[in-house]
Formats: sequence, structure tokens, C-alpha cells
Amino acid sequence: MKIAYFDCFSGASGDMILGALIAAGLDENALRHDLERLPLAGFELSVERIKKQGFAAVKFDVHAPDEKAHRHLHHITKIIDAADLSDRIKDRSKLIFTRLAEAEAKVHGSILEKVHFPARRFQPAAAP
Repeated sequence: MKIAYFDCFSGASGDMILGALIAAGLDENALRHDLERLPLAGFELSVERIKKQGFAAVKFDVHAPDEKAHRHLHHITKIIDAADLSDRIKDRSKLIFTRLAEAEAKVHGSILEKVHFPARRFQPAAAP
């Protein structure tokens, strides 16, 4: 098992984490393939190797129409459950989002049900 430690003294966004994982060796094509298996449409991914303040980095972006809506944990869980992914990946993904939501609730003095994840508008994928 490989373990990665993040020293996020000032926070870290999902795009920052994915960029760091790609820089550390995550297969970009495999990531794209797996994300395409989610029941979402209307987004594009871009990966760019950059230098910022003298450091090499990977800039990961999700391009989608802007939306002010948010998704709660139960929305994320529903998307994951509907994905064409193995049960192991679904279970691990739901655990990760649950832990993120728990941390957000604790930091903001809230409860799990009120935590939301900012969302750009991803259209549900058309049924096959």
C-alpha cells in the first residue's frame, strides 16, 4: 500500500490534490477514463505541466458551465452509486467524501447534513 501525506496548512482544493497526484505518478489517462464512468456530462478536463515561482507543478482543471448550486453528501453518494465503477471504488469514494464532509462540518461548527460541496453544472449523462 502506498500512502501520501498532505501538509495542507492553508487548505487544498480538489484540483490541487489531483494535480499533485498526477505529478506524483497518477496515470492521467486512467483518471480521465474513470471520471468518464461517472453519470455526469458537460465537463472537460485539462492537465498542464507548469512552473510557478520556480517550482514545477501540474495544473488540473475541470471546465464546466458555472453554477451557483451546491451538492450535499447524499447527492454525491447518489452520483457515485450510479457510476459504472466497481463496488470497491464506490465504497472507497463514498468513504472519502464522508470524511471530507465530517471535517468540513467540524471546521465550520455545523452538522454533516448541512455540509455542501460547491458544484459546477454537470448535466446528468443521457441514458444509454
